[in-house]
Amino acid sequence: MKQAVGAAELFDQIVAETPPELKKRLDLSFAIADKLDAILKQRGLTQKEFARMIGRSQAEVSRWLSGTHNFTLATLAKISVTLGCSVVTV
Repeated sequence: MKQAVGAAELFDQIVAETPPELKKRLDLSFAIADKLDAILKQRGLTQKEFARMIGRSQAEVSRWLSGTHNFTLATLAKISVTLGCSVVTV
């Protein structure tokens, strides 16, 4: 009889089976989201205020800050120009 897998074991199994490229993409997305969030907090900007500054919806900015958004180079450039600082360093 097969025993049910616990949540922690299932999580570990999924992580082990995740392709390295996907892990790296998620790491980068979360790093960008964390940096953007830190910049907004440092400047005292709300998501709504930043969305207005950049010409996007607050819902889109919220998705950016979730860490799961796939940023385009155009979006990263617009964010950097709007804030006057880079959110990505190469």
